[in-house]
Amino acid sequence: MGDAASRPDPVILLSGAIRRGIVVESEGICILGAGSIGMALAVHLANSGRRVTAVRTSTDDFEPQYIEVTVSGSSERIFSSRVEMVSLARLTRLAGIIVIAAKSYANRVIASRLRQMEILAPVVIMQNGVGVENPYLDLPALRVYRCVLYATGQKNGEGSYTFIPVTASPIGVVRGTRQELLYLVGALNTGEFPFAAQGDILQQVWKKATINSVFNSICTLLETDNGIFIRNEKAAQLAREVVDECVAVMQALGFGQSADDIMEQLFAISTRSDGQLISTLQDVNNGRDTEIDQLNLEIARIGRTLSPPVQANTTRVLGEMVRIKSMLRQKPG
Repeated sequence: MGDAASRPDPVILLSGAIRRGIVVESEGICILGAGSIGMALAVHLANSGRRVTAVRTSTDDFEPQYIEVTVSGSSERIFSSRVEMVSLARLTRLAGIIVIAAKSYANRVIASRLRQMEILAPVVIMQNGVGVENPYLDLPALRVYRCVLYATGQKNGEGSYTFIPVTASPIGVVRGTRQELLYLVGALNTGEFPFAAQGDILQQVWKKATINSVFNSICTLLETDNGIFIRNEKAAQLAREVVDECVAVMQALGFGQSADDIMEQLFAISTRSDGQLISTLQDVNNGRDTEIDQLNLEIARIGRTLSPPVQANTTRVLGEMVRIKSMLRQKPG
């Protein structure tokens, strides 16, 4: 693979995805998923001199286009960029870096589509949840890295997003090399959307999945923002119950985690994202599927399969209620 410092910079590799009106390939940083996280990353990378292609995965096909995107954060500064947008259906070859920022329930469809392409790039999965990397591990030659997101984002309107990083989001190796990991962190890192290399990424995955199991279920069911846990003692007590259950599962799996440490981080996120709506609540409000299957329900399922079983009943019931709420809000067909 060569020395990481000698790897070509993505801005040099990029040739653009649009060729004679038909998209056949994309080299450089290709972001699959055009939601609040994916578009914020695209804008900040573009403003840092990288050439970026944003890919819609929910639409079968549409004409390639350039769109104006603005991103605001915790400060009054607004970032904007003209982002190249293409359809996943039009891509036949991917080289450079692939970032998966789509919702995790789309992973099997995306992985199936990647199987039909020529892939010359590592994949960085920028999603929260347990086991979201599994569909991509079914592609034997694919180099896979996981990113644990410590950031919040929401769509404000067409082409307008709010994005707030809490801290640097760690990236670690699932199937790949430490050398390439350092290259990927350097290629994706910006001051406005920071990343850091992480050795024990699966432990970080479980820790963040626990935090998301709290926010994505309780905030969604209460139809309130992320700051509820610093404002309401009862909500904080329920959060602690979920955290205790998830930590019990983690400890049975051999992950050394402290419920007190996770609660401290949960309160920090609640403080930093006070007023922001969690993505699951946004999805429910817009009649879309949610990622609750990879959070509460997956953690509870794994707990039940252990010997002896570890029950996470509150975590499971909250997840099932979110699933029902989502089904009730979705439009027929």
